[in-house]
Amino acid sequence: MKVMLVMWSDGTYEGGDADEDYAAWMRYEESLRADGVMLQSGQFAEVEDARVVVTSISRHPDAEPQPSRALSGYYLLEVGDLDAATEYARQAPLYGTVEVRPLVEY
Repeated sequence: MKVMLVMWSDGTYEGGDADEDYAAWMRYEESLRADGVMLQSGQFAEVEDARVVVTSISRHPDAEPQPSRALSGYYLLEVGDLDAATEYARQAPLYGTVEVRPLVEY
């Protein structure tokens, strides 16, 4: 099954680009690759470069949504089941939470 691990920062990290944090993320990605589960990953640009669009068929056309500063990145994995995906999410070196979301495959 394919799952998206959606990374949400809790805003508590103030370390900048510390070498040890970068190394922790590299180890995490290497473990996903070594296990053969990582299909894709990405880090989102700063919120100032984001746009939120209310669609033309929205039930709330007057909404003024704002992009979330907390949304930081994602991993697309292919795993055996939701429990395996949850365990990979738990291992992420993230100051925040990881949403584990299965993808619907047609």
